[in-house]
Amino acid sequence: MQVWIVEYIYDDNGAARISTAIIRAEDYDAARQFAANTAPATDFVMSLRPQSDEQFLGRTVIQAHEMTGKMVSDLPDPDIDHDDKDDGAN
Repeated sequence: MQVWIVEYIYDDNGAARISTAIIRAEDYDAARQFAANTAPATDFVMSLRPQSDEQFLGRTVIQAHEMTGKMVSDLPDPDIDHDDKDDGAN
């Protein structure tokens, strides 16, 4: 049994909503089927990934808000190593 994280983006009477759920399933196909059957709305987009220590939960939420113009983020991308930045103090 594997743990899967599903993030839904869906329309709620004209408002974009985002929901995250945890699913336990044997494989991707079973998790995908369960996620689709338990979606919070009939029209939705979802992201389904196995749970891992390297996940940045909320990435889909941030991207969705940026796409709809509700938020513009200046947060650093966690996939890019920012420790090697030159701070100009040489």
